[in-house]
Amino acid sequence: MIKGWLNPNLSPESLLTSYVSTGKKRHLSMLVEQFNLPLYHYLLSQSTKEIAEDVLQSTWLKVVKIKQKNHMHTNVKSWLFTIARNTLIDELRQLKKWQWQELTDEHLKTDSFAKQHELVDRLTLFNLAISQLSFYQREALIFQQEGFSVMEISQLIGEPFETVKTRLRYAKNNLKAMLGNHHERG
Repeated sequence: MIKGWLNPNLSPESLLTSYVSTGKKRHLSMLVEQFNLPLYHYLLSQSTKEIAEDVLQSTWLKVVKIKQKNHMHTNVKSWLFTIARNTLIDELRQLKKWQWQELTDEHLKTDSFAKQHELVDRLTLFNLAISQLSFYQREALIFQQEGFSVMEISQLIGEPFETVKTRLRYAKNNLKAMLGNHHERG
């Protein structure tokens, strides 16, 4: 079934509004069904499996606790990703795993990177390269892959539009440098 096709009242915004006004868990369940996997994918791309699972659960617990109509948002997807992102950053800080790292020239040496991973398939190599990006570059790239526009990413993470564009450009340039000729369009 196409989400909202038969019943336009099933938009994420109307589901959240219905959940807050009625408290019926079926509305929340439908939100979870729509967004659980994309949220998990984002969290997993930024952390370990265990942390991603914990943060995902904490994110949904925060949504469950929303009982006031003044928390209504025009874009529920952005709102959910913002909750997940902030919860993840809090968790990483608490675990003392929050770090800001710049890529060094050593990370970008195509030959050494490719030689270390000659036998690894392209997807694994690509995922490994993404994991080498800084948190902010990886985050911007993942949000873009989730379908957010640059403006939406800017609003979601609270950074200027140009900053997001720069992070995306650096992320893509760093990926190209790391993957070299292994990154072919198919």
